[in-house]
Amino acid sequence: ADYTTIALAVSALHTNGVNGPVTFNFLSGTYTEYVTLNEITGASATNTITFQAGNGNANSVIWENTSNNYSYNYVLELNGADHVTLKHITFKNLNYSYGRKLVLTGITDSISVDSCSFLGKENVGNNPNHSSIYGDSNEAQGLTIKNSSFTDGGSYAINLNSGNSSSSPTGLEITNNTFTNTYSGIHAQYYDAVTIRGNTISGAYMVDKGIYLHYCDGANVIEDNRIYAPDITYGLALNYCQGTSGNEATIANNLISVEDDGIALYYYNYYQNVYYNTVKVRDEYALHSYYGNQYTTLKNNIFSTEGSSKQTMYFNNQETGLVSDYNNYN
Repeated sequence: ADYTTIALAVSALHTNGVNGPVTFNFLSGTYTEYVTLNEITGASATNTITFQAGNGNANSVIWENTSNNYSYNYVLELNGADHVTLKHITFKNLNYSYGRKLVLTGITDSISVDSCSFLGKENVGNNPNHSSIYGDSNEAQGLTIKNSSFTDGGSYAINLNSGNSSSSPTGLEITNNTFTNTYSGIHAQYYDAVTIRGNTISGAYMVDKGIYLHYCDGANVIEDNRIYAPDITYGLALNYCQGTSGNEATIANNLISVEDDGIALYYYNYYQNVYYNTVKVRDEYALHSYYGNQYTTLKNNIFSTEGSSKQTMYFNNQETGLVSDYNNYN
């Protein structure tokens, strides 16, 4: 009620900055604007900026981009903004060509997405222009995405590449979200010590990968996720994710039911502890290790394949430091 448009509220932030925690409560309704929020003077861990539905119901606030414009392929762009919370908002972009919702650019710190909904266009194939949360060469330190839902859309629903191979950001947490009929689920590249926990990834339209980590080093934690997609190619895939002795990654208590590879360790993954997972695949391998992997520990898993000519676990090459015990194979 204090601002007639979101753009005016953001303009006030850009002009005045903040000197305390600030909350914008959205009145119920549909807002058809695309907005860029830049770095705000005075924002800090104490002086946070929150955009939220005033009644705490994401269904009551629809924030939508209807432009279908390459130059404005977002509902909200956070360009170097820090200490921003987005809560109880539905981000919607159903445009045929350009359907991103939240785009991160520059260097951001402590962004929180909590209890939001992301609605995309159905059946757009593997197209990153339809990622719901997108960051390319964006270093998002301390990014948390939780309790949110992602429905429809191309490529990965969450598609993040920091581009920083020498000092990758940390603090990425993706927890307790649901992904339904997005082409792929979660992709992170050049993020270290990632936590992906308690997510549900499902739908007949899921095709590519449920979770994919690429060049994500250190003590990643992937646990308590449910990936159930009958036509998906890879449930969980890792590539060049390198832990160290005493700083191992953990893949635990995941339920995976997919078409081809359940857990795929592509190339040069080190110190991956794979515990208590239940993995069932229709055509290929429940666990597939490609090349250069070292010090994988497989314990207390249930691995099952229905592929009549396939092995339950398949190792393309000899693996240094492999430990495998107390697993069930079918």
